[in-house]
Amino acid sequence: MHTTTLALVGATGGAGTTRTAVELAAVGARGGRDVAVVDAAFTTQGLSEYVAGRIGTDLTALVTDETEASLSAAAYPLVGGDEHSPGPVPNSDGTDGTDAPGHVDILPARAPFERLARAKTAAAARKLERRIGEAASAYDAVVVDVAPVGSNE
Repeated sequence: MHTTTLALVGATGGAGTTRTAVELAAVGARGGRDVAVVDAAFTTQGLSEYVAGRIGTDLTALVTDETEASLSAAAYPLVGGDEHSPGPVPNSDGTDGTDAPGHVDILPARAPFERLARAKTAAAARKLERRIGEAASAYDAVVVDVAPVGSNE
């Protein structure tokens, strides 16, 4: 099966890019696709708001640390129905959409400052590229939330 990989980038922070990434992923899940949303906006770490509970391993650990951890170690299910998350995408018949045939995994960035600095290196960018490729092999679609153009990341 062909995997769709989509990167979303806004001109400035607060443009709604993270929310749009999550909404697109939820629509994909409603259509039967398994979707990964990758938080490449390391400074804002906005996708961490869409994960319930404590975040253990995050994406920055996978691209900065010498680890053999699989991508699934940093994948968390999309939380639905709170003030941050869009929740399930409604079905056309008006039902709530919790029975979506696909699912969404969030790969959040949630790291201390020191690791965030290392996540902005060329070596980390190469690892990120490999991890996105790994996601493309494991999911039907990958949505990458990229830092705003004006953020100098």
